[in-house]
Amino acid sequence: MASTKKGQDDEPIVKSAKRVLEIFEYFVENQEPASVNDIVNGLGYPQSSTSALLKSLTLLRYLQYNRVERTYYPTMRVSLLGGWLSDELFSGASLSQIVNDLHKKSGQSVIIGLQNDIYAQYVYVMQPKQSNLPWYLKPGSLRPLCNSAIGRIILSYKSDVEVMNLYRKIYASETTSHKRIDSEKLIFELDKIRHQGYAYTEGSVNPKAGVIATHIPTQFHQPVMAIGIGGSIEVIRKNKTKFLKMMQSVLEPYQIQL
Repeated sequence: MASTKKGQDDEPIVKSAKRVLEIFEYFVENQEPASVNDIVNGLGYPQSSTSALLKSLTLLRYLQYNRVERTYYPTMRVSLLGGWLSDELFSGASLSQIVNDLHKKSGQSVIIGLQNDIYAQYVYVMQPKQSNLPWYLKPGSLRPLCNSAIGRIILSYKSDVEVMNLYRKIYASETTSHKRIDSEKLIFELDKIRHQGYAYTEGSVNPKAGVIATHIPTQFHQPVMAIGIGGSIEVIRKNKTKFLKMMQSVLEPYQIQL
């Protein structure tokens, strides 16, 4: 059972929840990457539980881990948690505003994704309340990097060597043959994406869905992020150029702030 302590109103506080929030507050105060030891020394936590918390937050894509420097740093997923609230108080571009604008203009599902091992993870999703798609896109959902438009944008920012290493890892665990894409075809597709600046898929994950996606500019210490508009194949195919221009337009003021 998780240990607790009393808060100001004598209500029990779960220690692990408190530590997660204090870790985020640590990054707010210091505004730089931190190692396990930095956080242990800064917050007075036990080494083992601190390591476990940081690894869990990294798997959930709230933190990014630099294997060379052995440091952690918050990802943009953290800002998305409260972005909708700050948008009510302050003007200017933010990711939550971008998603909201795209959703209103397109009338379709809008997705932000990050890499999570061999998958693209949908860390922020906004979709029509009465969607014409036969599924619900839950935030945190995982999609194959090789097959999804969001995943291909992420892969396009990697070298061919990195792509092939991931490709082998993906298909070592993929048993469904119809979901496989030939390696040469994938490299060709990624070259095309690098040149044109967007990825487009039809029925590669869901047989009735299409997605057009592009890159979200981020600062150097942030992982590659992608944003996409998804809907029925008929709708996305018909409006592909228009949706791409929408994404480029709403991202423009955000790019200036980076």
